[in-house]
Amino acid sequence: MTVATMLIGGLAIITAALLVVLEFGRRGWTLSSPEDRHLNAHLNAQSRRILSSAVEQSHSGVVIADCTGVIEYVNPRYSQITGYSSSEAVGRLAELMNNDELTDANNLTLQEAMQLGAGWETFMVSIRKNGDRFWQQVTASPIHDDLGSLSHIVLNIDDISERVETQAQMEKLAFYDPLTGLENRRLFRDRLDQGLKRVRRSKKGMALLFLDLDQFKRINDTLGHDAGDELLCVVAQRLRSCVREEDIVSRLGGDEFTILLADIAHADDASLVARKILKALQDPIPLGEQEVIVSCSIGITIAPEDSMNASVLMRNADLAMYRAKDQGRNNFQYFTDDMNIESQARMSLENELRLAVNNEDFVVFFQPQVNLNERRICGFEALVRWRHEQVDLISPDRFIPVAEETGLIIKVGEIVLRQACRQMSEMQARGLTGLTVAVNLSARQFRDRNLVSMIRKTLQETGLEPQWLELEITESMLMDNIEQAIDILTELKAIGVTIAIDDFGTGYSSLSYLTRLPVDKLKVDRSFVSNLPESPRHTAIATAIIAMAQRLRLQVVAEGVETQPQADFLHGHQCSILQGYLFGRPVDASELPAQMLDLEKRISLENLLLPVTALAH
Repeated sequence: MTVATMLIGGLAIITAALLVVLEFGRRGWTLSSPEDRHLNAHLNAQSRRILSSAVEQSHSGVVIADCTGVIEYVNPRYSQITGYSSSEAVGRLAELMNNDELTDANNLTLQEAMQLGAGWETFMVSIRKNGDRFWQQVTASPIHDDLGSLSHIVLNIDDISERVETQAQMEKLAFYDPLTGLENRRLFRDRLDQGLKRVRRSKKGMALLFLDLDQFKRINDTLGHDAGDELLCVVAQRLRSCVREEDIVSRLGGDEFTILLADIAHADDASLVARKILKALQDPIPLGEQEVIVSCSIGITIAPEDSMNASVLMRNADLAMYRAKDQGRNNFQYFTDDMNIESQARMSLENELRLAVNNEDFVVFFQPQVNLNERRICGFEALVRWRHEQVDLISPDRFIPVAEETGLIIKVGEIVLRQACRQMSEMQARGLTGLTVAVNLSARQFRDRNLVSMIRKTLQETGLEPQWLELEITESMLMDNIEQAIDILTELKAIGVTIAIDDFGTGYSSLSYLTRLPVDKLKVDRSFVSNLPESPRHTAIATAIIAMAQRLRLQVVAEGVETQPQADFLHGHQCSILQGYLFGRPVDASELPAQMLDLEKRISLENLLLPVTALAH
């Protein structure tokens, strides 16, 4: 039963009760004998006491007005919500009566609905006696006399400000970057699709600018993540100041930003904005006791000249941005056809990746997860590396997107899963029991029809019991097709593995679906952990995720823990399973025993941990 259904049902009961009260008060029952009249008087008084008590103690504000909207009664809850006492409210005209702009789902005003004898419901902003604004949900029902004429109106009022604010926060998390407040990747892609539709209709041009800050990693590593975050916020503000109100500025992640310039007359219009951005970033940015000057590289592509496909435009702008970096940074470049040469290099990478998949040239690294309540290592996350003949180890950031795009991720994922399960099985054979291994599933893997059978087969071949395998999936993978996702997860759970939602809070999800998903864990994303406990915003998000997980009886894991204050904060807020450089960097299987021995010694001590710098060696 929905909240609205409950409210309407409750209003119906209250309305019926008030109708009886009004009838009792207006005429009473007419019975013949003295005994009947005595009984009638007794029932009359008792019924009025019961019904009056129900209305007086209602959790909703109740207002009774005459047919013209003049208030005759308000209950105590109404006074609590609005701040107006009964004496101040009675005799006044209800503010809803003469508001022709306030309508219900059927586009009826309150007066129209009451005259039709229909129920009425709306949501509106109102003002308390002290001047504070608040959101209220109002439902109304008519009361008619014996002749069928409108006699009274009963209004039921609920303060839904907290619910509205919560919904706004969830929407902000879903569509806006929590650090800068700019639109996020998901919303940007929607804006891009809508922009292309406008281009088709209006025949006007649109420019897509892709921006990447120069040397941001150096600044971030030198001054710390807090300074890096502050820098990103300042950059976001300056970018917004360089464009029109109708233009779109988004943060895709990290130090990458995009800008959509709609309805441009000439391609050169984009260069004016690009020059304005480069100039705006020349001013020093104070970060603590230091000032830094940051520059950016900008790639520009134009629709419809370059393409009318959103993915192609993104690729074009990305290629142009890398050309700007190759030209010495702090400049902008338009996309040109010869930039497709760079795409050929990507093709070369794809070919090498295919060969690596055939030769299984991949190695799995393991990063420990610790349970601070039990002061022990409780498991590992498996992280893949490409062992390349010429460049040694290649990080997944470079080849996983290519593997995902080409479908090679299916085979890569199978290789990683087999290595991880085999290694964990071997560790158990050496007496290291009670440890889980977490393996990430990509979006392509999750949609693969052979996923469940592949996992079942891998567990049988490696001898690892299902309860020691944890599969990590992301929110976005689930929300693409929630019903299908539930079916897949149910099949996986039937095997006996553990399911965790990775990077929780960074994507878009529906909490109503979360209650239906057969998952066991939520992982707090490192983007929220990195600013703990200093950032009030990230503190609020992290604690909310932890509290929600506890209410849903889910385990919660925090990743990206790098400092002792972060660990202390998380542990103090009932998040005891942590992962990050504070406890250990990812290492291959040969280095695991030494790392585990060192880590077990540290977490068994009263002072708990050493600084992260102690792990640098």
